Amino acid sequence: MVTIKKAAELTGVPEHTLRAWERRYGLVDPSRTEGGYRTYDLRALDTIRTMKGLVDTGWTARDAAVESTRRALPAAAPASDDLVPAAMALDADNVARILDEQFALASFETVVDDWLMPALFRLGQAWARGEVSVAGEHLVSNVVMRRLAHAYDAAGRGTAGRPVLIGAPPDVDHQIGLLAFATAARRAGLSTIYLGGHVPADAWRHAVTTVRPRHAVSSLHRRRDADRLAPVAAELADIADLTLWVGGRHQGLAPTPWRPLGHSIADAARRLATTG
Repeated sequence: MVTIKKAAELTGVPEHTLRAWERRYGLVDPSRTEGGYRTYDLRALDTIRTMKGLVDTGWTARDAAVESTRRALPAAAPASDDLVPAAMALDADNVARILDEQFALASFETVVDDWLMPALFRLGQAWARGEVSVAGEHLVSNVVMRRLAHAYDAAGRGTAGRPVLIGAPPDVDHQIGLLAFATAARRAGLSTIYLGGHVPADAWRHAVTTVRPRHAVSSLHRRRDADRLAPVAAELADIADLTLWVGGRHQGLAPTPWRPLGHSIADAARRLATTG
């Protein structure tokens, strides 16, 4: 949750305009502190950004508010299984179309948490059953990564301050969840540095000593990769004021001192955004 001043900074919409949009069009319904001050969550910020984008391209404020509110609604009955036949047919255009349609239905965080990750899990199950080829699974992964990379760039650079360092442990290349989190973190106002996959332990140390992050984030997508987090923790053990976080399906198996981030990118981004 952020104040109206921070919301204005993150969205580029002045405070007086935010108040006007709320009063005239019911664009968002911010929570209130005990002192009566407005606070905005990630979904509200996304709705405000959507309206600003529409107004900037020529929409009337009233029409933009209606459309922004529609887009903020949760995706209804998403066709998550559509990725499987598209992967089987090696149909990259159809995969891209499905992604575009889903991301148009709700906020980035909602689509990732409620549709994309479950859809990719089902795709993995289909691959394990032999229904989808390695080529099909890789095709979908690459299309998704390109879509996430675009969203990451579009989210901007975040605010000033100590960054969040994000990357996969040594010999691990599962990046979809990490890049989705990195995007959500930027959208929450965090400064991020995304290292990608296969980051050796000594490279983690070099990055940490160079940019002095407050948080370092990795992931544990497969059970067998738990041991790969240990050398990273060992390299960073003597660095003060650094917290190690881990996401992913099997984050509960991560060795100490890695802390689990949970399974929602929206909640994880919000957690780090409000942690000193």
